[in-house]
Amino acid sequence: MTADFERRKTEEFMATRLFARSCCTTPSAMCFWAVAFAMVYGAGLLVASMWPPIQAYGDTLLLLALGAACFVNFGRNRTLHCGITGPLFLMGALAAALIEAGIWTLDLAVVWGTVLVGIALAFLIEWRTVGKKSGSTA
Repeated sequence: MTADFERRKTEEFMATRLFARSCCTTPSAMCFWAVAFAMVYGAGLLVASMWPPIQAYGDTLLLLALGAACFVNFGRNRTLHCGITGPLFLMGALAAALIEAGIWTLDLAVVWGTVLVGIALAFLIEWRTVGKKSGSTA
């Protein structure tokens, strides 16, 4: 009983530390994310223009750029939702690549729908946890 209580207290402490180091989305964090996305996506488009087989993987390229921008933004600004959506975008990119390669016969709308729901949930989690700590009424 005591070991279980100690384990739960440790888990709560670690979660609190993660949230304390995370922050909400700010205009500067959004601009930083947008610049990172534009740079990664632009580089991907440049590679696709030089290597035509990649042009068939447009959704994959877009999801990879979104995920990379989230990881860069999380590393710099510690926005909690980027820590959640970064891996989500990469999983979406993997699914899109398998669909665009013809390995899976799933509709890409399912992937994009799942990604959009994940984005909404990530923002909701951020606003309900980190937003409360910083005095936000979200």
